[in-house]
Amino acid sequence: MKSKNIIYSSVIALSLLTSCNKWLDLEPKGKILLNSAEEYGMLFDNITSYDIADIAYLSDENWVNAQTVSSVWGAPNLTTANFLFLTEYDRSLNASGNSGTNGTTMYQTLYQRITKVANTIIYEKDNMSGISAEKASVIAESKMLRAFAYFILINTYAKPYDKATAATDGGVALKLDPYIETQPNPAKSTVAEVYQQIETDINDAIPDLNINAKTPYRFNKAAAYALKAKVHLFKKEYEECIAAALQSYQLNHQTYDLVNLITASSNKPSTPIYATGEENLFFATTESSYTYIGQELIDLYRGGLLANDQTSTVKDSRLDLYKQPASTVKDYKFMLAWVPNAKEFSVNNVGLTTTEVMLMLAECYARKGQFELAKEYLKPYLQSRYRNYIHNSFTLPNSVENAVNFVIGERRKELVRGINRFLDLRRLNAESTYQKVVSRIFPADPVATPNVPQQNFVLPVKSPLYILPFPSKVLENDQQLTSNSWQ
Repeated sequence: MKSKNIIYSSVIALSLLTSCNKWLDLEPKGKILLNSAEEYGMLFDNITSYDIADIAYLSDENWVNAQTVSSVWGAPNLTTANFLFLTEYDRSLNASGNSGTNGTTMYQTLYQRITKVANTIIYEKDNMSGISAEKASVIAESKMLRAFAYFILINTYAKPYDKATAATDGGVALKLDPYIETQPNPAKSTVAEVYQQIETDINDAIPDLNINAKTPYRFNKAAAYALKAKVHLFKKEYEECIAAALQSYQLNHQTYDLVNLITASSNKPSTPIYATGEENLFFATTESSYTYIGQELIDLYRGGLLANDQTSTVKDSRLDLYKQPASTVKDYKFMLAWVPNAKEFSVNNVGLTTTEVMLMLAECYARKGQFELAKEYLKPYLQSRYRNYIHNSFTLPNSVENAVNFVIGERRKELVRGINRFLDLRRLNAESTYQKVVSRIFPADPVATPNVPQQNFVLPVKSPLYILPFPSKVLENDQQLTSNSWQ
């Protein structure tokens, strides 16, 4: 008999997600106590946050306190190695959670969610009690969770999708059942094969998903179409992206009215903004809070929309969520710190939102030179983010390149402090028109940390840091796996 992934209860399942030593350790003990589709569905509510420490700071948005870097200068940890773009640092050995016996890395955690939740539920479909529609929706939600996890995996541990080479580019291992014996040491599938599985899961799931999910941690139809659109965006299939994004937009295009919700004097929302909020399609956040943003992003926020025929009174309300830290923090004059805590503003910085759907539509229409349509779908987004905004006078740049760059800049401001900037830099660096060599001069104040020489740290377009290696624990447990690279 095959060893099943055993689930004691939703609480025990949560502990399994966070305490496994190996990426496919499925311990065959205990007995299944979950019976109904409703009970299985509760497992999704235990998955609310994602540990993205392995890619944190590998972009141009977050900033690290100079004192933090100074304290480990000469012997960097993962945070400082990422922040300073140090290619010689061993990220396979030092992946977050890779040391010791109990930790799990970003890679392992995603696979545990695939195998121990999504695949287990899918394989238990014939044993579930409940009405057929409820069982079908839980299975569909499982397929969406699997697709979402594989999307993050393939866009972190493999080359960006390239139609010309995807069929031969190394991807990640596809694990589609909860059993150890079927694939004890799975080899990599190609990038194309992983994307095909993602799309198959999404397309299979959509008909059975609910219009309104029971909780914000479960996929509904609008969220599924949003992920479908994002997959096509990353494959540079812009017509398909538009079609899927429009389906999502028609189901939900509400936004948080940040203009009226954020109180500038307190740097917080006037009333709490929860995960259940109207613009959250699928809520997922980070386990860690990446607090500081640096001068480049600050300037982008402060720039407003002057170049788009808006007046100097038009201010980005999102900047009011930050304030200058205490002067005891090194580099404090050159950074801003996020103020609200999770109970005041539950930020959906890993999941899917209505505003990202609007920005995907705007980017695709801008790429097609259909600027009026781009403006149409930007309207509710801009109105909810910029104080004193007047849409009738708003203009987009009149070239495809500049219009797309405008939307990319808005994505950067809207989808901050999560995974999206790292993923966007990867996909955009495949296009000479939109690629960017990231650089930062650090420390911003050389007087504050005299033991750290001020220098320019650079993240090239095809830096090896854009393709994370598999954690060493994973490579030790599976001799068929080798990490991917640009070659």
